[in-house]
Amino acid sequence: MGYISRLDAINEMLLAAGEDLVSDLDEASGIDTSIASFILNQTTNEFQFKGIAGNTYVRKIKPDSDRKIILPQDALGVRLLSIHTSTDSTGGYDGFNIQATIRGEPNGYLYNVTEQTNKWEAGTEYTLEFIQFMRWEDMETSIQRGILASACRWYQMITQGDDAADTYLASKEVYQQSKGKASDILHKGRNIFQGDLGRRALQSRGSITNDPARVRLWNFKHGG
Repeated sequence: MGYISRLDAINEMLLAAGEDLVSDLDEASGIDTSIASFILNQTTNEFQFKGIAGNTYVRKIKPDSDRKIILPQDALGVRLLSIHTSTDSTGGYDGFNIQATIRGEPNGYLYNVTEQTNKWEAGTEYTLEFIQFMRWEDMETSIQRGILASACRWYQMITQGDDAADTYLASKEVYQQSKGKASDILHKGRNIFQGDLGRRALQSRGSITNDPARVRLWNFKHGG
């Protein structure tokens, strides 16, 4: 959990634009607070959409009795990790790998983009990678800092448009976001063997370079 409260984040955004601080986030705190809160929400969502160590997880799911795969309501994104091939010859999709996405309100079910249907093969297990929505308070401080740096810059340009202030905030944004991304990469590295198939595959790439045939081919080309 990060130590920067939502109130502190909004006040830092107001301060970056040379505005007065507020003591609460109630409706009476003014229109500027509402704008800052909206920008913070949008910046947070944009950062989370990319997927970070704290909001990405893998789960195996089978369709329900209606052959639908209902998704968690806090899912921002989903990726089908397991490979499935279409057998629908009547629709002209036979042999194509199945791709999936989120459909429904709000984020209700997994949709088969390849076959254009929300029905899935009964009894088949599908491995999905979820990007989960996280509350501001649940994110690590380094991630909060990176998001807040972008939100401060955005808010200042919308409300004040000061080029000198934007230059300063831009340099701060680069620094804070690099720290946030570094922290995220570190946590992903620690969790690399905990079920994420994509990252596990990345770790397995070393086996390719140990292929004797590839070594012999390299030596032949270089006259070894």
